[in-house]
Amino acid sequence: MTQPESPPVHIDFLNRLDISRLDLTDDDIIAAVELGLAMQGRGETAIEPRVHLEPRTATEGHFNVLRGWIGGQVGKAGVKIVGDFVGNYKEGRPSEYGLLALFDPLNGAPTALVDATGLTEMRTGAVTAIGAKHLAHKGSKILGHVGARGTAYWNVRLLDRLFNFDEIRVHSRRVESRDSFAARLSNDLGKKVVATKDWQSCVEGADIVVEASRLSAPSPMLKTKWI
Repeated sequence: MTQPESPPVHIDFLNRLDISRLDLTDDDIIAAVELGLAMQGRGETAIEPRVHLEPRTATEGHFNVLRGWIGGQVGKAGVKIVGDFVGNYKEGRPSEYGLLALFDPLNGAPTALVDATGLTEMRTGAVTAIGAKHLAHKGSKILGHVGARGTAYWNVRLLDRLFNFDEIRVHSRRVESRDSFAARLSNDLGKKVVATKDWQSCVEGADIVVEASRLSAPSPMLKTKWI
């Protein structure tokens, strides 16, 4: 007896250029992440603890494996793998790459494969901004941001979207990193962004402080008296 054929599986693939062509606005990004957080609060998601894969290489880096399900109007299960490699800047690469696989939670069929590098940066920035929206003083006008790697850009951009800062300061350990970071933000936000020489001058007296640095070993860099 001939077995009936399984239904065909159609998998959408979205690369970096496809994501860019979606032309997501800052408000789109914040609203989407805010919706997901609200659904999580209502118990409409299942999020498993992340696990790590550390390859046996000399490179300082690892993979984060994230697993989750979201119901409601989204109705997807997924696994995202993020490669987090500290020294990628030496090759002009982002420190993190992301790949997202999506599945139908009703039958397990794969539905999409998505380049999640940029989306991961946007999502992280949106969570930072949403946290400040609910926790920071409403009249906050000075931002001090430490760290300049991938997700840092969206931290600053989306925070500024919500608060429209009068003053933005950024710091990074490498001079070339912090200067180019400040220049990019100044151009995109249409306002002056100052690159500071150290942590203290970045965060002292700021209304909102974001610490997104990368330390190879635990070290006290931020002093409470500056806050």
